[in-house]
Amino acid sequence: MRFLEINLLPAEYRKAKTDLSWLFDRRIIWPTMLLIVTLLSGFLVFLHIRDTINALNDELVQVTTQIDHQKPLLEKIKQLDSKLKIIAEKNMALKSIQVSKKRWVILFENISSVLPPNMWISNLNQTGEATLEIKGTTYDFAEVAQYMVSLEQQVSFTGVTLVTITNMKVGDDNGFAFTLNCVINPKLGMETESK
Repeated sequence: MRFLEINLLPAEYRKAKTDLSWLFDRRIIWPTMLLIVTLLSGFLVFLHIRDTINALNDELVQVTTQIDHQKPLLEKIKQLDSKLKIIAEKNMALKSIQVSKKRWVILFENISSVLPPNMWISNLNQTGEATLEIKGTTYDFAEVAQYMVSLEQQVSFTGVTLVTITNMKVGDDNGFAFTLNCVINPKLGMETESK
């Protein structure tokens, strides 16, 4: 049942009643509620993002502090790495010296073991990675050829070439100064290392 309200007061005494019925209209309530929920959700998302950023910034500060704290240790590690490289290079050099030592011992033994009795070596010079120059003197010309043949038969050399031979005075006697170019066996000293 509906009631009608009739106001019988004169117009100057009448109070106008505010009409608030529009507040309860569905067309106003639902969009307003949606706007409030959207704003509240946005605010909560903003708070969450702000808290996440603050937590990440705090973590970044801690990590940066730890990195700064560990920098001296990193420098020590770099120094140790460089020292290890130097030690490794020295070890490699020592190993190559061991191989070279065997090689040179065999080489000198081969040079001296076939040296004729009237001949002496005055100079040995490594002219290349696999070449050796031998300078010597002898009283007998034929001993030079004999020495070259004997050297070629040794394990140390793969080839021997006469570079020069000249007459010279050795005290009161006549002698011959000679220069030989010898090709060193590249495998010299390696077969003894593998055994």
